[in-house]
Amino acid sequence: MVKFLKQKTFVFCFCMVLVSCTSAPYRYDFSLVEPSNETMSFQDSGVKFRFIPSPERIQVIIKNTTDHDINLVRERAEYVDSAGKSNRIHYGYNYIQEVRNFSELYKRSVPPLIIEPDTEIAGFVWLNKWPELSAGYYDRNSIQEYMLSYLMEPFFPRSSFEGKGEDLKGTAFKLILPIDFGGYVARYAFVFRINDVSD
Repeated sequence: MVKFLKQKTFVFCFCMVLVSCTSAPYRYDFSLVEPSNETMSFQDSGVKFRFIPSPERIQVIIKNTTDHDINLVRERAEYVDSAGKSNRIHYGYNYIQEVRNFSELYKRSVPPLIIEPDTEIAGFVWLNKWPELSAGYYDRNSIQEYMLSYLMEPFFPRSSFEGKGEDLKGTAFKLILPIDFGGYVARYAFVFRINDVSD
């Protein structure tokens, strides 16, 4: 399996070198439509969210505006694509570390992320493609970091080499972020629209 990944990575890198000279990157225009907000943010009495989407990942800043700890329930967070398919996600600042924690430290689950009163956390959302990554039997530690980086799947095509980004114009996707307030869990759902795609 590791040998296969090495070969696949080499082919991918070689193709990217060839394509980089001829394939311009797509530029996406996103908007938050549910709840509608031009600044890509949302706030209620307990929490504030800010979003910066991109084809590779979605930056999410979460602020606790209460006087007690709250928790981001990462195990129940999800990304729903334009076709309605639900996907697990990683949330953090380092993709490699999040994948390793998920697969090794947390045994394919993730603990809640504590947000203290009047503080905020900032991180990125990536697709969690563990089922695809775990095909076959091999030692996860034997896979080098550059292989894991290659296996990081973007949300949307970054150039025409990866797919037809123009076909996504007008489509929507959803990000679901459950917050545990100590006595109840609020399931925050945010719908984003891809207004335009250009190159």
